[in-house]
Amino acid sequence: MFELMSLLFLGFIVGLSGAVLPGPLLAFVIFDSSRKRKITGHFVIVGHAIWEAVVICLILFGLGSIMVQYKDFIYAIGGFVLILMGAFMIKSRAEEVRIEDSKVDSSILGGVFYTVFNPTQPAWWATAGFALLLQGLELMGIIGVVMVTVGHWLADLAYYAFVSYMICKSGRYINPWQRQMAIILGLFIAALGLYFMIQGIMR
Repeated sequence: MFELMSLLFLGFIVGLSGAVLPGPLLAFVIFDSSRKRKITGHFVIVGHAIWEAVVICLILFGLGSIMVQYKDFIYAIGGFVLILMGAFMIKSRAEEVRIEDSKVDSSILGGVFYTVFNPTQPAWWATAGFALLLQGLELMGIIGVVMVTVGHWLADLAYYAFVSYMICKSGRYINPWQRQMAIILGLFIAALGLYFMIQGIMR
């Protein structure tokens, strides 16, 4: 039970660290919620999760079997990427997200679209994301993969639903604690990245 909860928490923290960074998916959630004047963040994350489930399946049932032969390299590179993400989070400041007109009307399709065309997605899943999945796989097999994935999606769901709610309630994105959250999560992600790097180098 402790390992299950640990993997769930690990997936949640890593997922939350990515969710709080301004990007195309966050911009779409803000735009979609303000345009429709209702909470749509949870629908957007459904689309986001659908695409990520496809990517995870490709990794586990095809590409992953090849990549696992180079797991030490994956751990090292994935750890390096996490360290960079953590450093970027600590350095970055809360900035206003620019919202551009969107041609996507469906919240779910928007979640898929803005995930597929996010340029950071392939690199993250090929390195840091796979290292996270591999950690769960080595500890508890497929159940471990499921737990870190569910934790990851719960973080996305919680954060984007909250943002969507705040947009509907106040009409603008207000999060006075974003800077403090970024520092704490950045330190955690950097430490996690260092852990992955050590695992990859010392094996």
